[in-house]
Amino acid sequence: MEKMLSLHFLFAVILFTITVYGNTENTSTREKYKVIIVGAGISGMGAATRLLSNNFSDITILEASNRLGGRVYTAPFGDYLIEYGAQWVHGQGGNPVYEIAEPYNFLYIQNWEIIKGFVKHSDSKLNISVVSSWLFDEVGDIFYNKNDMMLCNCSVEHYFTNKFNELIKNNNIDQYTAQAVADYATKYQRIQDGVSNLDEEGSWGSVQHFQYNGSLSVAWKTGYHSFINMLMGKYKGKELPVEQKTKFNKVVQTISWTGNEVKICCEDGSHYFADHVIVTVSLGVLKVLAKTMFNPSLPDNKLAAIESLGFDVVDKIYIQFETRWWPLDFEYRLNFLWSDEDKQRFKNESKYGGWTTEVVDFHFVENQPRVLEGWVIGDTARLMETLSNDELTGAVTELFNWFVSNEYSISKPINITRSTWGSNRFIHGSYSFRTVKSDRLGYSAANILAEPLLFNQTNPVVLFAGEATNDKSFATVHGALETGWREATRILSF
Repeated sequence: MEKMLSLHFLFAVILFTITVYGNTENTSTREKYKVIIVGAGISGMGAATRLLSNNFSDITILEASNRLGGRVYTAPFGDYLIEYGAQWVHGQGGNPVYEIAEPYNFLYIQNWEIIKGFVKHSDSKLNISVVSSWLFDEVGDIFYNKNDMMLCNCSVEHYFTNKFNELIKNNNIDQYTAQAVADYATKYQRIQDGVSNLDEEGSWGSVQHFQYNGSLSVAWKTGYHSFINMLMGKYKGKELPVEQKTKFNKVVQTISWTGNEVKICCEDGSHYFADHVIVTVSLGVLKVLAKTMFNPSLPDNKLAAIESLGFDVVDKIYIQFETRWWPLDFEYRLNFLWSDEDKQRFKNESKYGGWTTEVVDFHFVENQPRVLEGWVIGDTARLMETLSNDELTGAVTELFNWFVSNEYSISKPINITRSTWGSNRFIHGSYSFRTVKSDRLGYSAANILAEPLLFNQTNPVVLFAGEATNDKSFATVHGALETGWREATRILSF
């Protein structure tokens, strides 16, 4: 009986403690920071380095993967380094990535011309000389006429189709050549803009994208990962402790805030507290998790912006051959031209389903004499990610045989890899774009997606960064960096 009374008394004490204090957590061991940054991609690193550079050190970064960089991902491939993610610095004058990197002499301008690399099947009826001599240049001008695209205020597909049909009619181009040029031009533009179908992309929103002056193909001598080291100050001799401040393999599950305090819970059961949290996850992650990740729920207009803005998959394929089978003076790219007839014939004969008709091109990788790099987008990229290495090698080899085996003896492929941004649960895609729907609704990154959640209308408690929150430089590394700086400055100014 005494033991039973003692147990009842102990239970009453525990119940009283929970009732009065809300939980039994030992507040002396509570892991709390002034700022928590969710994600160690370029925007997260940008925010962290700006805070640390201003002697704001009470921060931590929660990174879901086991590395820094996010969609900047340089990795070994055989004897070489390849870029699974971002590859070029787009623009020079005023571009913060270029201005940080240029003094270190790690950059060079890649000089190549698309129009010199077109290939067709030997039996194709299309006129490749017309394509190479002038037609593709004319088609390219359609996409670069920003005034016309803005006035159209329609889908990019609708705008292009009307302009292209007018061009073909005025110049009496045969149907096979016209089909091939339209097929390649639209696939190439889809890669540039990161969209599966141009009928989803809004013409008005797409031309809001700002380009810095100078070359759009500034490449890295030592890999894009060098920029991560630059951000941290490794080459200055005074490295910022970004890596030491990062907790890896921390998959954030929920972000809850009450008043001016945020609680973050991770899948491994750990939880952290902060005065401010900067959320830098991709738009793809927000599309999947935004409705369940935040408590209280995000405002309706922010959820609508997340839903309406676009985020798709752009992937790369790298294949290494036993020997270089193309001549040293061969052009930089293999741009595959398909008429509708050629494409159907290839699909009928293909052992691998014919999905490689949607591969945009393959180009040669600088200083890697036996490696080719190919580009694929959208549903085809998602399919490609599911294939075994043998299936992928067979399909790519079949594509090369179709186009150039009558001219070159293709050597044995010995290594292959691919990016998998679509199936990466921490990214769910590659980069953002503006859609017909977001144009119609008037939802932009600046006035909705990037707006912080405030306490007492002044205190920024939950903040948002990442390339998709950049109104003018979305889909770029420098755009991501600028947003990290923006949100860090917001906190420093608070």
